[in-house]
Amino acid sequence: MMTPSAFHFAVFVTSCFLVSAHNSAERLYNNLLLNYTKGVRPGIESNCSLHLEIFLKVSSLLNINAVEEVMSVNGFFDMFWRDERLVWNKTEYDGHSSIMIDPSLLWTPRILLVNPARRFQIFGTYSSEVRVQFDGFISWTAGDLIETNCNINIRNYPFDIQTCDISIAPFGYLETEVNQTSSMTLQVDMFPDGNGEWDLVQTNTADWYLSGYKFSNFTLQYKRKYQFVLTTIIAPILILNVMSLVVFRIPPNCGERISFAITVFLSYIVYLGIITENIPKTSSPMSLLSLYLMAKVSVSACITMATVFIVQISVKSPNTPVPERIVFLMSMSSKRRTARSKVEDPAENTQDDGKRIKTKSDRAEIIANVERESKSSLIARCGNLGSKEPTWEEVAIYFDTILFFFFLFVMLLFIVLLFTFVCANLGPGQI
Repeated sequence: MMTPSAFHFAVFVTSCFLVSAHNSAERLYNNLLLNYTKGVRPGIESNCSLHLEIFLKVSSLLNINAVEEVMSVNGFFDMFWRDERLVWNKTEYDGHSSIMIDPSLLWTPRILLVNPARRFQIFGTYSSEVRVQFDGFISWTAGDLIETNCNINIRNYPFDIQTCDISIAPFGYLETEVNQTSSMTLQVDMFPDGNGEWDLVQTNTADWYLSGYKFSNFTLQYKRKYQFVLTTIIAPILILNVMSLVVFRIPPNCGERISFAITVFLSYIVYLGIITENIPKTSSPMSLLSLYLMAKVSVSACITMATVFIVQISVKSPNTPVPERIVFLMSMSSKRRTARSKVEDPAENTQDDGKRIKTKSDRAEIIANVERESKSSLIARCGNLGSKEPTWEEVAIYFDTILFFFFLFVMLLFIVLLFTFVCANLGPGQI
């Protein structure tokens, strides 16, 4: 057990050591800054270029505003250089190998954001103290919110891949004065959930020169997460494709027929507006999905006009005769349906009472019977109270059938084009 005198002696020795260490650190601090000139860059006395290493660390992607074409990220720069004026012998200062100094007291590089979204920005407002090693090696960290311009290509929206750049340069220094090298790392472990709209797929770093200045360019490539758009926009569009055909199965004399067609037409307009609000107002290039929706709006407008035309036909006065061309078309289609259902090949396969027809007169009689049955069937289908002519309502139903199959073909063609676009952008492993 330590005696009181021994305890007091230990406290005294520790206090003396701390005071000595404090005095040596303070003495080192004062000696380093005694004749230091902040406005002069390191290496100028030896007439050589300062080698500056810059590491960009992106901690999180905040947003890519496709409409304003702005990328916002949280990041900070780790910078390393050597200042020959800040060198000491650590044995003379009780083994102190490093010291922290306020950046306002030392020369620090002013890093300029070259491609800002709103205003030019010099990093250093939010920074750590400068750590100086005994051999003059210096490390400094400066972080901030980085907002840069990002040219958005929305041709393949929502399966687009966007490439955004962060370009920086030492402000005011030529390459012969400050020569920087750059690299980039991602702090993905700090933000494991990532961004809800984008996935970072690739990064790259390159340097370029302009008028004696050296610039560092950090490239980040993002791929949009398409599931939300696929569920809330593309899937409803496919449903609207089917709903637009239902109008031809509503009776022509139904009062809600035109209202239904107009509602589907306005639904396409709404989805076209949603897409327009979320993409840049640019024509180079335009979004293929916007073009697809515009085509569907045109088709829906044609369906609405066809619906108005059919309703107008169905309410025509019974005293107005049906044109002979329409009667002829209806009779021809009726004959073809009756002939297909009654006989496969009258010249070869027709049988009478279980016996195969072999003479020309029998075959002619069978054909005449089929024509009489087709004619009577047409009169029964198209007649009204014994009339041989179809009514206008039956004409409207006839045109409904034709338009239904025509727009069904158009709808299938558009669906094939849409699925081709989706599959081409997703790839076989993601479908």
